Amino acid sequence: MRILIHKWLTGDLGTAGNYQYQAIHLWSLAVIIAALAVLLVLSFRLRKEPKKLRTLLVGVAWFQLVFEAAWRLIYLLLKNSTLASLWPMYPCNLGGILLPLFVLFDCRRGKQMFYLFGFIGGCLTFALPQGIFSSDVLVFPILKSLLQHTGLLFIPLIELVGGSYRPSLKDLGWTILGALIHVANCEGINRLLGLTGDYMFFRGDLPFVIPGVPQFITMSVFGLIVLSLLSFLCNVRASVQWIRGNIHK
Repeated sequence: MRILIHKWLTGDLGTAGNYQYQAIHLWSLAVIIAALAVLLVLSFRLRKEPKKLRTLLVGVAWFQLVFEAAWRLIYLLLKNSTLASLWPMYPCNLGGILLPLFVLFDCRRGKQMFYLFGFIGGCLTFALPQGIFSSDVLVFPILKSLLQHTGLLFIPLIELVGGSYRPSLKDLGWTILGALIHVANCEGINRLLGLTGDYMFFRGDLPFVIPGVPQFITMSVFGLIVLSLLSFLCNVRASVQWIRGNIHK
């Protein structure tokens, strides 16, 4: 039993391979969507009870932070990971730590900078889960990735539906600054730690690559368009007012 648990924690159970868009991926998506639907209904019902909504949000935030600490400890003890390799290198790794902290400290500026980018990262990860579903069994490394990324969806959506925070187009400058911080982390700090992976996906083979165009340009333009569109849609009234105010200046 002890050996079985160890193998589950280290991801050595089942048959190794690429199982994205197969049963384990699709069932995971179904469970996440169902959990998200329950949370959104609950958030909508609590929109006029801010204290209860805050309790729900803080509960999700604490779970995320405790889990972030727990899986790192497990990897240090069982997978001989180095401290450098446990740095939040990917945007979603960093978002998984920052978003709960912004909830606990009710940091509006942090939400303006990182909520939308984190939400988009969570969506893209579940749509294009490269390297996550590496076994046909729900081993801990797969579960870790699923829980990390669900937090990036749950936290912003709970606030959006509950009405406690709604991004708008006027926040776009701060959101872009947050994206640039991610770039500095993925392409700068990781080098200082001696890590050389493509953590910002600037050199990969994502579906929207344009032949002959450097991928960092493609991703930057695509990201700016998506961030702008989501910023507008999350709070149409405030965004329109902001646009009109700038036109009339």
